[in-house]
Amino acid sequence: MNGINGIGLSVCCVCVAVGILSVLVPQKRTRRIMSFVIGVFFICAVVTAFSVQVKEIELPALTEHVEMPTYSEKDYTDAVAQMTADNLRDALNDLLMNEGIAVNDLQLTLKISDKGRISVERAVIYISETDQARKQDIENIIYRNVSKEPEIYVTGQKVQRMAE
Repeated sequence: MNGINGIGLSVCCVCVAVGILSVLVPQKRTRRIMSFVIGVFFICAVVTAFSVQVKEIELPALTEHVEMPTYSEKDYTDAVAQMTADNLRDALNDLLMNEGIAVNDLQLTLKISDKGRISVERAVIYISETDQARKQDIENIIYRNVSKEPEIYVTGQKVQRMAE
């Protein structure tokens, strides 16, 4: 901190000296030459102040070693899969709500391939008895969007598909 104070004090003193010299310069022919000399003096004085005082500036040492967290690829893919499942679940809920179907719960199980492709492995939907008649609509909406036939449960009982 003393170095910064020293630089500030030196620059202030040089500014005062240049100001006094500028007032004392005659207005005639020597004005240009004296202005040039004063400018060179100012630049040299500021550079000298910096070069002398920079040595005294104490910068904080970085003695503390900060550990960067490491993440495994599995942690990353798990986080991506969870975010994808949450977003997909919300989107499917919105689609069903737009069709007037109130879903009690929608659970998705995702599968991540070796190439990083995410696909729906299992879709489980819990609906109320009032929406049981719309089972085919629910299956169509889910299959159209995730290419997987959902398992549909009504108040805890699995709804039998017509093909079974």
